[in-house]
This record gives sequence, C-alpha cells and structure tokens, in this order.
Amino acid sequence: MRKTLIFIFTIVATLSLFQNAQALVKSRAAISPYMQTDSNSTYTFVGISHPSLNTAATAIGLTLATVGLDGTEPSTTFTIAAGETYRIFIVSTNHSTINSDTVTGARVIFLSTTTGSSAAGQITFTANTANANAAAQSDWRGQPTKFEDLGQLSMWGAIVIPSTSTGFAMEFIGDAHDSQAIQLSHATQDARDRLTVGVGIR
Repeated sequence: MRKTLIFIFTIVATLSLFQNAQALVKSRAAISPYMQTDSNSTYTFVGISHPSLNTAATAIGLTLATVGLDGTEPSTTFTIAAGETYRIFIVSTNHSTINSDTVTGARVIFLSTTTGSSAAGQITFTANTANANAAAQSDWRGQPTKFEDLGQLSMWGAIVIPSTSTGFAMEFIGDAHDSQAIQLSHATQDARDRLTVGVGIR
C-alpha cells in the first residue's frame, strides 16, 4: 500500500512540476516524464494514433516537444487525421541505424536531439486548439459532439536498445486535461436528448 501511495504521489508531483516549470496548460497537455537517446545506440520511439472515436474531431493538431536536454530540444507540430498513426523517432544526430534513410514512410517524424554521446529528458504533448474541452464540430441538431483534445488520441512509446533487441515502455501522463468537463458536457447533452424526445412524444 505504501509503494502505491508513493507512486501516486510521484506522478502527481511530476505533473505539477511540469505544468509549473514548462507553463503547460492543464486543459491541453500530456507528458512523458522520461525519454533517452544515445549516439548510435538507444533511442526513443513514440506512436500516436487517431482511433476515430465517436467523440473525436476528424483531424486533431498537436505539438510534441522535448524538454530538459543538454543539447538541442527539437519539437514538431502536426495534424493527425482519423485512422492515421504517426511514428516519431527521437534520436541522436547522425544515428547510423535509425535515420530518414533506414526508416521511411508518409507519417514518420525524426527529432535529432544532440550531437553528444547521450541525452535524456522529457516529452510534452500540447493540443493545438486553444480550448481543448470545447467542441470543435456539431451534430445535425447543432449540438457539440466532437472534440480536439488529446484524450481522443492513443499514445504509446518505448526506449529502444537495438543492440540487445530490448527496451522498456514509456510512462505517459495522458490525462492532464480536464476530461471531467467533457463528461459533464455529454451528461448535459443526454439530458437535452431526453427532453427533446419527451417534447416530441407530446
């Protein structure tokens, strides 16, 4: 029980630290507390998919940024459409096995972090919409049903060690945004639906 409480406290403290230190907006952000890359060795892989949830807008924009590195801190901004998956490789500059010549594809992004021997830091994800909890699209009745927040996307990743074909999974604090506000919006919508049906029956 004590280990569980310590783990929860650590996650909450990390989230608070990143929001304060990096000026992240809670309603738009998600973080991964650790990423790593070494010259011609370890690298970080992140996959982001748009699984076409019923509550998701057809296209969602986001910015991925590296934080806390000794060298360069690259970032990228892109828009992911329904059904798409982006593969992001965070590698040391001039990585010999993982680079744009060895891994290709329409939705592959490389972020070169440093020319040094190794780098470690964090990754932040920020929704490009100014108000991630506000609906971006409406249904045929004009009621909001589609959202552009990060909770509509699927994120996963790993620190990869190619020499041993091993690695370890990354931790994602993927619900830094206020999903409760969205749930309340849906509850309100359900109440409106019931009222509309009731009026129609009369």
